[in-house]
Amino acid sequence: MKIMKKVFALVAMAMMGLTTVQAQDSEFYGLGNRVGVSVGAGLTGITIDAATCLTPYVGIRAGVDIFPNIKIGTELDLDFDGAMKSQYESLSGKQLPSKVDVEGKTSMTTGHVLFDIHPFKTGFRITAGAYFGGSKIISVYNKEDGALQDIYDFNHSRGAFAPLANNHPGMIGLALGDYLIEPTEDGNAEATLKVNGFRPYLGIGFGRAVPKNRIGFQFDLGVQFWGSPKVYVQDTQLTEQNTNGEDGGVIKTISKISVYPCMSFRLTGRIL
Repeated sequence: MKIMKKVFALVAMAMMGLTTVQAQDSEFYGLGNRVGVSVGAGLTGITIDAATCLTPYVGIRAGVDIFPNIKIGTELDLDFDGAMKSQYESLSGKQLPSKVDVEGKTSMTTGHVLFDIHPFKTGFRITAGAYFGGSKIISVYNKEDGALQDIYDFNHSRGAFAPLANNHPGMIGLALGDYLIEPTEDGNAEATLKVNGFRPYLGIGFGRAVPKNRIGFQFDLGVQFWGSPKVYVQDTQLTEQNTNGEDGGVIKTISKISVYPCMSFRLTGRIL
């Protein structure tokens, strides 16, 4: 984060200092404060943004990155022993299933504000700025709303409840790896992966957001700094202690993925 603060400070200094040379370099770029738009695709989804020139050396663009909500259906096992199965079926009059249909969904649409610095009289640039969006990026939940209501009622009829059921043996829940998810009172269970909502960005690229001609092309390569991802069951953060160290190191590994790679290709156009 200290590095990013220094980068943003340099960007601000460049914006203030380079405005004095805009008139001198008008023959190089000659657009003044003109406006461009672009559309593209990459690892952040479909990108749409607008841009303007602050100086021949500095530009700013802002827009949205529409990431498709990819859904993947699968099944998770229900965890229980023979005695609980008999008790459940006796109390509810229903057969306890061995699996539950679940769905995983991505949620990574973001907005962005980026500053492009062109240190040379070419299309090469250094880009700094930030992406921002919801903190929840992946969710796993039971596909049918309320499908676990009978299991919730059964667990509570025995006087036990906790969002992290692995800490309370003798309960029925969804098996996610080596730990359980106990349903909430609405009969649903959810696990989510969360990152920071504000994600500083640093990268390099080629091409101008406001092209000299009517049409241009841009390429970007960089990273978002989104912090340490965290796994939540319902609204409770899951840690290695919750899993008694039996998660195969998954949580520890996930927490180390603190950056998200970004690569995009965009078609740009000058409208003013």
